[in-house]
Amino acid sequence: MKKYGYTIPMWRELLKSQEGVCFICGIVPPSRILCFDHEHVRGWRKMPPEQRRLYVRGLCCVYDNFRLLRKGVTLAKARRVVAYLERYEARSERPGVDVS
Repeated sequence: MKKYGYTIPMWRELLKSQEGVCFICGIVPPSRILCFDHEHVRGWRKMPPEQRRLYVRGLCCVYDNFRLLRKGVTLAKARRVVAYLERYEARSERPGVDVS
């Protein structure tokens, strides 16, 4: 928490705002570990923790943090992923297969 400029009460408030789950998948991981997810910005390593705190996006499970939110993921890319999946779902006409 120190690395991200958070105190225990601040972390608890962030966790509470997410209802105690990973913000992405909406579950408590079996490991019960939630990671700080942050925007990857130039100069991160040299920033004081109080400044790093400004770039924390939330708490995520290890899987979502490393697989879905890894370095380089932007809002524009995430929107394209959604559009890609929506396009597939719209054209999918496979009987008996629920693609949602």
